[in-house]
This record gives sequence, structure tokens and C-alpha cells, in this order.
Amino acid sequence: MKQNKIQPDNIHMSIDLNSIDDRYYLFGMLTAFANRMQTVGDYVFEEITWKQWFALLGACMLQPLPSISQIANFVGTSHQNMKQLLLRLQSTGFIILEKDEADQRRTLVKLTPAVEVFEQKYRQSNRLFMDNLFAGISDEDLAKARMVIDQLYQNLKFIAQDINK
Repeated sequence: MKQNKIQPDNIHMSIDLNSIDDRYYLFGMLTAFANRMQTVGDYVFEEITWKQWFALLGACMLQPLPSISQIANFVGTSHQNMKQLLLRLQSTGFIILEKDEADQRRTLVKLTPAVEVFEQKYRQSNRLFMDNLFAGISDEDLAKARMVIDQLYQNLKFIAQDINK
């Protein structure tokens, strides 16, 4: 584990959260949650960062042999950012980047056996992390939250399409 300490969350001490419109509250908290998740996540793995882990997760879920663009789209980042994350994962031995024989413009992502070793190493701690993260939240509330997040995601896609017109 990394040695630096995670800073405490003091935001609730100085703001009357009940006075904030629910939409603005959720918008702000989703952003703060993503930042906090990355900060905490960077302490979870010894070998890689949280962003690298998320890129690796995308590569694992999209197997066999996804392209850099497919993983970037899955993760919600640019091709350039994803390529940098994947180059670092390649340097740690988790993946191999290889040109697609059918289309030399595409680079494919091949997992190495190191991914299975990594997954086994962290299987129990990942399960504990997820159990702790979702402690006290019912299956019904999780299902509702999933629907809200899915709708927010769809709405954001429509906003992005309008911006790109």
C-alpha cells in the first residue's frame, strides 16, 4: 500500500446541504465522488493507479482483443488518454498492444497472464472494498440509483451530441 494519507472530507462541516437544490447537490456530489473515488482508489493497488485499473477493467470486459478506441469509448475518455494509460499498462506487463492485421490503423489490446495473477491477488480485498462502499444500501436503492445514473448518462450523451453539431 502507498504511504501518503488520504485527506479527510470536511465539506459537510461548512455547508448547509439541505439548502441546495437536489439536482445541483447530485451534480456536485457525483463530481466530488468521482474525485474521491480516484484518490482512494490510487491507494488500493500497489502496481497501478486507479485510472490504469479502470482501463484494464475495460480491456477485460471487452475481450477478445478490443481496440484502443473501443476501450476509450467504454471508459469515457479520449483515444489519446487511453493510449497513454495502456502504454503504462504494457510497461508493467499486464497487456500487449499489437496492430490489427486486418486494419493496420487499429491497435488491439491483448491481456497477459499477469492480469489473472493481479486479479487473484486483489480478489478478496476488492470484494471487501465493494461491500464497504455499498454498506447500508438496499438492493432496491441500488436499482433506483442505477436507473438514475443510466438516465443521467443518456442525457449527457445527448448534450454532447448537441455540442458537437
